[in-house]
Amino acid sequence: MEYKESHYSLRCAACGSEYGENGNGFLLSCSRNHPPALLRTFYREKLEIRNDLPGVFRYSNWLPVRRIIDGIECPSVYKSTGLAKAAGLDNLFISFSGYWPEKHAFMKTCSFKELETSGVLGRLPENNSGTIVVSSAGNTGRAFLKACSENAINALIVIPEKALSSLWLTGNSAGFYGSRTVKIAVLRGNADYFDAIRLGRIISSMDGFFAEGGAKNVGRRDGMGVVVLSAAETIGVIPDHYFQAVGSGTGGIAAWEAGERLLRDGAYGRRIMHLHLSQNEPFTPIKDAWEKRDRNLKIYADDYDVKMRINSMRASVLSNRKPPYSLTGGLYDALMYSSGYMYGVSNEESVEAGKIFYKTEGMDLDPAAEVAVASLFQAVKMERVKRKDIILLNITGGGYRCFKKDNEIVYIKPDIVFDLKDIQGVSSTEKVEEKIALLYEKVYI
Repeated sequence: MEYKESHYSLRCAACGSEYGENGNGFLLSCSRNHPPALLRTFYREKLEIRNDLPGVFRYSNWLPVRRIIDGIECPSVYKSTGLAKAAGLDNLFISFSGYWPEKHAFMKTCSFKELETSGVLGRLPENNSGTIVVSSAGNTGRAFLKACSENAINALIVIPEKALSSLWLTGNSAGFYGSRTVKIAVLRGNADYFDAIRLGRIISSMDGFFAEGGAKNVGRRDGMGVVVLSAAETIGVIPDHYFQAVGSGTGGIAAWEAGERLLRDGAYGRRIMHLHLSQNEPFTPIKDAWEKRDRNLKIYADDYDVKMRINSMRASVLSNRKPPYSLTGGLYDALMYSSGYMYGVSNEESVEAGKIFYKTEGMDLDPAAEVAVASLFQAVKMERVKRKDIILLNITGGGYRCFKKDNEIVYIKPDIVFDLKDIQGVSSTEKVEEKIALLYEKVYI
């Protein structure tokens, strides 16, 4: 299905400059000369829920898309009884992104990162011939691996070696992967997500490749914002509070932006939704900055201590050394304007929270989702939420055990391997270009 580009425009959060989409559907930044700022989508119509369209595309007039991408499910939103009772809450709603057939949740990657692919890939024109470069700590890579394989979209996914076990497909999707439109690049050694971002940036500068854009891509943010849209549809109002674990914080920005759109729309009330975001100790750069109300995030170097702290995190997907926090329209602004909160959650707390969720709700969780559950208990204890408040808990991943029991899993091997030294020094670009050229020559010639 094709959409007219006129159903939305892009506006700079800093200067207000307005843009239509450019030819390739991937405008990522303002052209004016000012400090970094995010672009935001402004939709020309009120939210219209299209029951005749599949999955997340029910909300397509609030997605910056020009076409439908097959196979992207909506999160399941339901009112909790078990976890709500354990937390002492009357109006706890859970948005579950994962695999849980009894709750009508059928995400085959078991992660809400599938939602990102709807807006990002839906922005691409049908005749796109370039290769999109996606850097990931694991879950995002798996989501793009599935979506790009099933929709025959050229992609190169860049991940640190320790995240390779996160790249799997079902037997059916693996058949699509056999078409080889998707390639996997692994960064070997003590590499983390930030290292993968650096490698992805080098590759994106090469002819024939373009960057997915991360938090700068309005498609990624608006896709994740569907969590809030679907919750408002189910509950009937904008929630008072929103809980999620974050690494880059893009999901938190997306939730805030979606809440602001609903506020302007007016159909779901006029309340401001407070963000409650959490990170996995001992690496909590966003929490550390926010507690000081410091807009300037600490810069973390490639030293041994930082790497050890990241490696000791149970929810490794929550590690990002350079999140979109400080720029205009970024996470600092989202927390400020929503009167938000940040939490630090230990590995032990997250494990215990996962056990409580399984006991009270009956489903296993991704470690990042366990962090969010733990932060909910912290908020209750600190009296930041009241018993009668309407609360939305974003369970960003779960149902792995159930899914793997019901489906054949195929783990994907890398097509090319880089070492950390390949992206260091003055000759790094040349080294990367040589390896990438060799990979695509082997595949296509």
